[in-house]
Amino acid sequence: MSDFSNEDKDVFLVKLNRMIDRGALLSRYSRAASLDIREVYRKEFQDNEGKGQDFYRRIFLEYGDESIAELVTAQIAVQNVSNVITKLMEELRVGLSFLEKSSRYVRYDKRVNDHYLYVNPESAGFDGKYADMYKDTCDELFTFYSKNYENSLHFFRTKYPIDSIKFPERNSDTVFIEDLSTKDRESAEKSYTSSIRARALDDLRYLLPASALTNMGISGNGRAFITLIQKLNSSGLPEARRVADAIYNELETELPELIDSAISSRGGDLVKYKTQLDTYRPGESGNSLKELPLVELIDHEERNMALKKSLGILAFANGQEDLASSIRRIGEMSEEERLNYVNGLAELRQNRRHKLHRAFESVSYLFQITTNYGAFRDMQRHRFISINRQPLSNRYGFDIPEFFKESEQNREYLRVMKLASDTYDELDRKYGREMAQYCIPYAYRYPVSAYMNLREASFFCELRSTPQAHPDLRRIAISIRDEIKRVHPELAVLLKFVDAGDYSLGRLKSEHRKEKKLRGLKDGSPQ
Repeated sequence: MSDFSNEDKDVFLVKLNRMIDRGALLSRYSRAASLDIREVYRKEFQDNEGKGQDFYRRIFLEYGDESIAELVTAQIAVQNVSNVITKLMEELRVGLSFLEKSSRYVRYDKRVNDHYLYVNPESAGFDGKYADMYKDTCDELFTFYSKNYENSLHFFRTKYPIDSIKFPERNSDTVFIEDLSTKDRESAEKSYTSSIRARALDDLRYLLPASALTNMGISGNGRAFITLIQKLNSSGLPEARRVADAIYNELETELPELIDSAISSRGGDLVKYKTQLDTYRPGESGNSLKELPLVELIDHEERNMALKKSLGILAFANGQEDLASSIRRIGEMSEEERLNYVNGLAELRQNRRHKLHRAFESVSYLFQITTNYGAFRDMQRHRFISINRQPLSNRYGFDIPEFFKESEQNREYLRVMKLASDTYDELDRKYGREMAQYCIPYAYRYPVSAYMNLREASFFCELRSTPQAHPDLRRIAISIRDEIKRVHPELAVLLKFVDAGDYSLGRLKSEHRKEKKLRGLKDGSPQ
């Protein structure tokens, strides 16, 4: 196999077998006089097997040039790890990309070796009577989950029967299933079944404890992996330290000269600093317990300044005058002129993939969002939202989804929520709140601070208000848009694709579209 995808073009893939050699070669761009890095490869690397390792040892370890660590990438799989740990890992927003097993589409009633899919007590760090208490609680939650899978399917089929649902047709109309052709009826039935299943799993996932096992694929650069290992080591959780060791051991075989930095003396100093930082408080902290709103806007910019600044930056970026003059000129416009300017921008957007200009990153909002842990897991995936959070706890109550609120299972649902809360209190007294959170179900409310700019707010609110989004995320997205509209009504017109409609089976349309595409592939005809 060739070391490069081509030898005569200015754009090519570097296909060296070892990732550390790829990174070392690309880093030579900053110092090589040669016009073609392929020539550098043939002179310095081709017949020198240890060149890449030697390069990283000399530059990275001796001189501390951390930027070259970003040229070395790896893909790693982390399996059978708790949601406590994956949420900790996913706080790293730069340099790593994550793809995690979904609790919305994957059933969690499976047993492996007669054990439900949650972290065992020893791995979580529990022993004695506390290990038994933790295990009994998790078993109760998973057993109740398993018991209600078929019950929840029946509940939603009864509440939203297929003959009451309208399905999209080719001409964009919606019709009842009895008015569809035979082939279209088959697609409709499959999409209905998939939507009912997804709706049931949406409600059942409220029962899953934070200890539920998940799988994650991670792709990222060496510098970010070093930070990840240090972050896990500073958490104080036994499971996190084991995962950190496992990641280090795997990467050490591929990137030995680079990844050693994670456990060097300097790396140890960083772990110590992170540990101290995560426990630093200004005196004794309070202990507030109150009913919190779903979305609360804590801080925002003054209305006129937000408008003047964002439009001024846009005018500067698209014009020739300096920034101060652009902002001053926008400030001298009449209110009607500025409103017309914003409305013109809104008209340019034909769908939600037409993102706002980067000028609107200059307008920021600080929210406190109090939602259940299940919804938080989805919200955290938006890495341009700066999120700060406490450990998961039982302090803010829990949500009751539609199935458990309206079915005969309500009383049992309340019982297992209380059981989890009581277990949390016992574990908290013995081990502290970081370890106690393992037994808390996704249903429990979780306040987090969310700092975002207007451009990201637009992306989040429009994406997470689509019919197929989880109902909890839809409520958050719509509420954020409403708060922005309240304080910045002129700028809010830019968030034009927020869908505030009411959808009983939100995934139906996307599932129906998927089934028709699959049928088209099978039949060889376009859909």
